[in-house]
Amino acid sequence: MKEDQTGETLLEKVIIFTNEFYPFKGGIGRYCEELIIETIKNYQVTLVAPKYDGSLLNNDLSEHISISFVEGGQFKYWHLPKLIKKVLSIDFTPYEHVLIADWPFWVAVEFVNKYFPWKAKIKYSLMLHGSEILNLKNGRASIFPKIIDLFSGTTNIYTNSNYTKNILRENHNVPAAIPVEVTYLGVSQTENISNENYITNVRNEKFQLLSVGRLDDRKGFDNVIRAISLLDEAVKSKIFFTIVGNGSNEYKETLNNLAKENKVNLNILSGLNDNELNDCYNKTNLFILAARNNNKKIEGFGLVFLEAAKFGVPSIATDVGAIKEVVKNNETGFVVKEDVQELKKAIYNCYMDRDILIEFSKNCISNVKGFKWSTLANKTFTKNNGSK
Repeated sequence: MKEDQTGETLLEKVIIFTNEFYPFKGGIGRYCEELIIETIKNYQVTLVAPKYDGSLLNNDLSEHISISFVEGGQFKYWHLPKLIKKVLSIDFTPYEHVLIADWPFWVAVEFVNKYFPWKAKIKYSLMLHGSEILNLKNGRASIFPKIIDLFSGTTNIYTNSNYTKNILRENHNVPAAIPVEVTYLGVSQTENISNENYITNVRNEKFQLLSVGRLDDRKGFDNVIRAISLLDEAVKSKIFFTIVGNGSNEYKETLNNLAKENKVNLNILSGLNDNELNDCYNKTNLFILAARNNNKKIEGFGLVFLEAAKFGVPSIATDVGAIKEVVKNNETGFVVKEDVQELKKAIYNCYMDRDILIEFSKNCISNVKGFKWSTLANKTFTKNNGSK
């Protein structure tokens, strides 16, 4: 820390770039929000993010940070010149730490580093979440590595899992001098982490399954419905599957029709706030997400499994991406192959054996306490990482 002329301690300054933030609901936005909540305890924070509808200014967090808006909302490729202009407008001199939290600003900063050589090179730390690595290799964004050096200003790279770290190494030539460190995401430790409510309800005859995620074919909600449909009628009639997520009405209708055809009890909820989502976790017996392998997007971490574990709720998950780094097979739940029969078997075993759910629940509580946003923040902002 520095001191001013009066001897008063001055907090070091941090600037964070992201294209996802409040009110947009997404994993990167959640990461940035929780990181900032921890970081403002020890640093002055400036956030550079899209304005969306401007409602961030009414959020409590806005009172504790400086905000530099980019006009507009969720990133589209034609927004890139706007991001470059924003980067060019910023004086980076006062900031001890620069963090780029998603790929569009990463590209914008490196564009400035290459094509505006009279500007001082921007040095920064980089957080990678998974899918952007494949997008920059094989997707629409793959044009950018051909016209810029992705790592010319990178001093540190953080990834949300070992899986993401390995994908990065396999798909991009990261200079050996740049350290790559895994910083697992976390859950709030200020809220009550308890399975007391779960244990009270675990033997209920009505068996509640819960999935949380964007309504997207990649999340495998349809395979959960198919797996439930294969159960004996006596068991199937006792299982109630709830999906919480936002998405197209067309996809909702597809899922509802599939459930109706197979006589599966299904309820899809959208637009829930955090308290309403917490109520869902509190009522559920088992969290389930049957994510599919995808060559364009990956499950870089699996934060929803930790959110469930905070309430003592065990999980069934498919062995996709980094999920097995979060769900411990036969310890906090079951990690199964991407197969409907395997899902059916796991659901049936959990329905029939509530004692194993109690054991898993206890393990969930002890395991989730190791995933702290404060740990991530302390690793991300330390001396000699960032711009200086």
